[in-house]
Amino acid sequence: MLGIYIHVPFCEKVCDYCDFRVMPSRSSELFGEYTDLLVREMQGFAQANPGALESAETLYLGGGTPSLLPGDCLVRVFDSLRRFGVDVSRLREVTMEFNPESCNESTVSLARECGVGRFSLGLQSFRSEILERIGRRHSVEVGLRALELLCSQPGIEVNGDLMFNLPGQLPEQFLGDLERLADFPLNHVSFYGLTVAGRTRLGHRIARGELSVDEDLYGEMYLRGVELLQQKGFDRYEVSNFCRSNKLSVHNKNYWDRGEYIGFGPGAHSYFRGMRFNAPEIYPRWREFILNGMPRSGLNLDVLTPDDIWTERVWLSMRQSEGLDLEKLRAEGIVLPESCYAKWVENGCLALESGRLRLVGRGWLLMDTIVTDVLNGYIPN
Repeated sequence: MLGIYIHVPFCEKVCDYCDFRVMPSRSSELFGEYTDLLVREMQGFAQANPGALESAETLYLGGGTPSLLPGDCLVRVFDSLRRFGVDVSRLREVTMEFNPESCNESTVSLARECGVGRFSLGLQSFRSEILERIGRRHSVEVGLRALELLCSQPGIEVNGDLMFNLPGQLPEQFLGDLERLADFPLNHVSFYGLTVAGRTRLGHRIARGELSVDEDLYGEMYLRGVELLQQKGFDRYEVSNFCRSNKLSVHNKNYWDRGEYIGFGPGAHSYFRGMRFNAPEIYPRWREFILNGMPRSGLNLDVLTPDDIWTERVWLSMRQSEGLDLEKLRAEGIVLPESCYAKWVENGCLALESGRLRLVGRGWLLMDTIVTDVLNGYIPN
């Protein structure tokens, strides 16, 4: 299947832990310019690949903070997609990320009118001191109001995002946040362990010793969080993603299944016709790239080799609960020697069931090492 991703690179304030290519802005002129450039980028792809966008099945607006976009800009984005062949009303899933401070009746109503049916709300924590410590702009009260608003909307799906292993965060605090979120009437929860990037404000503060992260708590928080969500009726289908009643994110699962997707916006990545590519990440360079007619020389291109494809396939399969399908591989003439995973099955970190190799228990915490062993143990014919 084909998914479309639109990257909105603006935030009211860049969070202290954020290592993405985003920029603080509320400039109506910059929003307007971005929308103009985005439409030109979509048009260029549509002209170079006639009919491709018509086959799209999902649409995802991420960032940054898509909910910051002014109404006229958001409407123009959706109108342009329709003009280039995307029948939004027939898509399997249309998702938009929201931050609590820009989630209100007006922004939600407009998004729904445009065709958004899945809302992903970045909450990160329900504790004021932790939100302040990681540089989040919203308060606990604003986060709760945004969550209540979304959960009161009929006919939509809501995803709540939390983070764990944050500076000064104790396991019971994270689990309390997670239980509070899971008790809302939503069908999807995501939680992510903090990755400290050196170039971020939080990274600098940790390097100076002003804050610290206890890495020894990571495993306890993760495993207990998984257990809590299971008790609340959420199934883990990917290392950080949980849903009720098979209400998974179709768009994101397409990434993990190595499906095709087209990204628009600064630095947005694409995988199309066997090639991975992306435009410049920094906004001024992306603007120049668009204004210069989007030359192929301006793209970062990655033509995948058979080894690259095999590596991706193992990594992306193993991060999902359904695991790596050994029977399907065998049908393709690929046989994994038992020696490359036997010890992990014996020590309870992997399970071999119905022809699939799946992470279990503490295996989820050792995923990198386990997958590396599987990759290193395979000898191609």
